[in-house]
Amino acid sequence: MGRLRAGIGRVSLTPAIGTWLMGFAGRAGGCTSIRDELYATALVLDDGCRQLVLISCDLLAIHPDVVAATRACVREAPDLAEAQIMVCCTHTHSGPPGYATPCTRAIDRAYVAALPHQLTAAVRRAWLARMPARLGYASGHAAIGINRRKLLKPGYTIIGESPAGPVDHSVAVVRIDRSDGSPLATIVNFACHPIVLGPENLAVSADFIGSARTVVEAATRSPMLYVQGACGDINPIGGAGATSAACDRLGALLGAEIVRVYDGIRTRQTAIDLVASTCEIELPLMQSLDPALRPDLPRLAERMDKEFPWSARMGANGALMEVQTFEIGDLGIVGVAAEPFAETGLMIKQRSPFASTLFAGYTNGCTSYVPTERAYAEGGYEVLAGYIAYRLSYPLASAAEPMIVRACIDALHLIHQQSH
Repeated sequence: MGRLRAGIGRVSLTPAIGTWLMGFAGRAGGCTSIRDELYATALVLDDGCRQLVLISCDLLAIHPDVVAATRACVREAPDLAEAQIMVCCTHTHSGPPGYATPCTRAIDRAYVAALPHQLTAAVRRAWLARMPARLGYASGHAAIGINRRKLLKPGYTIIGESPAGPVDHSVAVVRIDRSDGSPLATIVNFACHPIVLGPENLAVSADFIGSARTVVEAATRSPMLYVQGACGDINPIGGAGATSAACDRLGALLGAEIVRVYDGIRTRQTAIDLVASTCEIELPLMQSLDPALRPDLPRLAERMDKEFPWSARMGANGALMEVQTFEIGDLGIVGVAAEPFAETGLMIKQRSPFASTLFAGYTNGCTSYVPTERAYAEGGYEVLAGYIAYRLSYPLASAAEPMIVRACIDALHLIHQQSH
């Protein structure tokens, strides 16, 4: 346990015009313009003995192979273990690919090949910029998201708006200041799909997160790292395909709440423990699926097979997924390589032993959607179609979600016990 030091670094992830935009199957070509810049922002925390690295990327997701390459690159300079490096994605649906194969177009291959080096550059900037720091946190409330699983009849669910459905409106804000109290960085954890701009949009964008970031960084005069939460079943109010003005409006609402919470936080300069752990679990797949329930998505499957086969890492009995945990004093962070539902994130945060816990989806990869057990009887895209984009042979089985909950809670308790 030692006095906290922190450093922040940022690089651009904005792609060249023509790079493919990931997130919607129906797009006809690559990006044609830049609406707002994309970034990788890295935060290094140091207690004098151990270090933690948190990287937030304006990307849909990064494949575990790219995460592994990034960790190997980062470790060439500082003496870090894999468990100390967490790579989160904001999950914007208007950003470039986080994976490529030899069959992918050259412009997209070049982008992905540079990713580990770009992320490493952000980390190295943060590493060199470490200085004495103080930390505080609090939470607020932003009702810009809504449950998207609209049940029309038993067993038939569409993507729409379900006002009575589970949703997590909490906005967790971690404020990091220099030792003199001047702002250094802000971590924000919120759960909502960044899809306001929709499938017709061909402009590079961080979606409402970019709009919120503009508000927050202007007010705090410090970089913001956005950590996406459990938003597998949460869309912004108004859904996909809304206007650019709607994107800015929702981002401004979220940004204003972040700033309000931030202004009320009083940071403390105290001795702090930094602990990290990682483990891998194997998520079972369904053994069969009624052919009548299989969606007819030949164009999506054909294109994914040719250019972007996600190729989830498979074990003997299912899909492999990383669970990573950080302890920052009495603050916990747990990240999973998947798209969990809001209920899952809420349950894990509620059962965490930490005073406050951030839950991160889309972290160190993304295996697939992970519906709750109840969702299987209701059907819908997340249960019956989402697995195709991840190139799984079948959807995850209903036992997958309880396994993730148990693994996250166990991991949080384990690192909590190590320092208490």
